[in-house]
Amino acid sequence: MKCNKNSPKHSGLTLIEVLITLVILGIVSGIAYPTYTQQIRESHRMIALGDMLALQMELERSYNAGYQFNQVVSGGVCQICESEPGRYQFEVVSSATAAYTITAVAQSASGQSKDSCLDQDKTMTLNSTGETTPIACW
Repeated sequence: MKCNKNSPKHSGLTLIEVLITLVILGIVSGIAYPTYTQQIRESHRMIALGDMLALQMELERSYNAGYQFNQVVSGGVCQICESEPGRYQFEVVSSATAAYTITAVAQSASGQSKDSCLDQDKTMTLNSTGETTPIACW
């Protein structure tokens, strides 16, 4: 058998090599994506915690005026927050045990309620005495 030295050399990937590459990509994606989404949830939680502290500072500034809740939170939407409105719903309430309690409820529509740090009720609270729940999130 005679080799034709003038014929072009064939190069490329075989079907098996392409399939192995796709399987490896699928495995890496299957591991990386859940970790990525949890990191995104945690970053949004940190922004919400910062917003709760900003709300607390604003309420303390208005202490002499009797804690003006309506100026900072209206209809669950925070007026001075940096959080995306669909991630957390904020509320400020007054009770017999604390002058005010700031509550942030994770919203399920955005997937924020799947945050592993949050308790069953999916809320974070900060009251006027500085007590926070859940402790693990702070």
